[in-house]
Amino acid sequence: MKPVAVAISMTFLLVAISPISQQEPAPTAYAEPNEGIHLCKAKTLPKTVQNRLKQEFASWTVQDQTVLSPSARKRWESEKPSQCPGIAMGRFENAKALSYAVLLIAQDHADAGYKLLVFSPKAGQPSYEMRALDSGESGASNFFIHTVPMSKFFDSKSRKAFRAYTSEGFLLVDAAEQEYEINVYFWANGTYQHQAIDY
Repeated sequence: MKPVAVAISMTFLLVAISPISQQEPAPTAYAEPNEGIHLCKAKTLPKTVQNRLKQEFASWTVQDQTVLSPSARKRWESEKPSQCPGIAMGRFENAKALSYAVLLIAQDHADAGYKLLVFSPKAGQPSYEMRALDSGESGASNFFIHTVPMSKFFDSKSRKAFRAYTSEGFLLVDAAEQEYEINVYFWANGTYQHQAIDY
């Protein structure tokens, strides 16, 4: 009787475990730098954002690390980044909803122009509102973005001065060899503002 009971118990245990082992691994918000390219596809963004990018920016693509200049790639990898150099997501406007910053580059000429956009959910609606924050005509291979905690740059006094009360913002980094510039973007007074920083 005991061997049968053990066999039944083992069978039950295997049946109980097998669905768990067959589940897909949960998507992670972080990636090693050499894996970032796999997260730089527009399909990682909400569907409504994907559709808008297809309709209005068909000749543009999300920045990825394969087209970063050597100096930008070195800086990007030193940041131990999450996501990819062309997508930053965070609670930029409020604590309840994710917003998405997207750095686009020209498809046919990766080092030509760039556009910096932010997509934020509209209150009570499934759609996203788009804001164009910055653009340039050249040097796109030197630029990347990533999410940062606002506490890294603003103490309580600075937060009051700038009215920057959200927990997260994002950096736009120009990592050209001869010209190095970083701007932190943050939500204040109902709009995105930016400040040049030493970082």
